[in-house]
Order: sequence, then C-alpha cells, then structure tokens
Amino acid sequence: MDRATAFRALRDVGAAAWFGGSLMGVSGLNAAADAAGGPADRQRVATAGWSTWTPIARAALAATLTGGLGQLATRRATGDAVGVGLTVAAAGLTVGTAVLGARDDAPKDAIRAAEWAVPALLAGVILSGARR
Repeated sequence: MDRATAFRALRDVGAAAWFGGSLMGVSGLNAAADAAGGPADRQRVATAGWSTWTPIARAALAATLTGGLGQLATRRATGDAVGVGLTVAAAGLTVGTAVLGARDDAPKDAIRAAEWAVPALLAGVILSGARR
C-alpha cells in the first residue's frame, strides 16, 4: 500500500467512525437521556454516554486529521485542503460542546446546534475525499 492510500484510508475510517458516533450520540443518546426522567437523570445518562464515547472520538479525530494532513502533504489537492479545514472546524465544535456541556448554565440550544453541526461537517469531510 502506498502512502497516499494509507493516508486516505486513515482519514476515511476516522471520519466514518467520528461521523457515526456523533450522529448516534446527538440523535439516539440524547433522546434516550431525555426519556430517562428528570433533569438529574437526563444529565447522568447523557454524561455517561458521551464520556464513554470521548476516547473513541479522540482516536477518530486524530486518525481523520492525521490522514487528511498526510493526504494534503502527498497530493496537495483542493479537496484535501477542504477536508482538513472541515476536520478542524468539527474538532473545534466537538471541544466546544464538551466545554459547554460541563457547565451548569450552558445554553442547551447552542449545545444541540453544535452537536448537530459536527456530523454535518464530517459528512463534508467524507464527501471532500470522494474521487472525481
């Protein structure tokens, strides 16, 4: 396997894992937490789920960024630059939602919007790598 293929695989697998987990979290986990009961139960369930996902998300983020930067360094294609930019934006939103989610006075609407934006950006990462 040549380096370009290895970097593409790393980026694609990382983005797919990050996309799938983020989408499931914002749609499935948050809905399950909402059904758990009162605010304290909701917070406990959501925190447990997102905390369990965090190490996997970090690994997927690292794979996506490493693969994207590797592709950019070997091919220097516009799609690769766009993919890296979208990856950085998704990483920023991921960190931002974690920081906001840890605050008791966090605006829930802002957190939800950012949580939905992450898989949307990651879909862009995946699409930016599609062969033309």
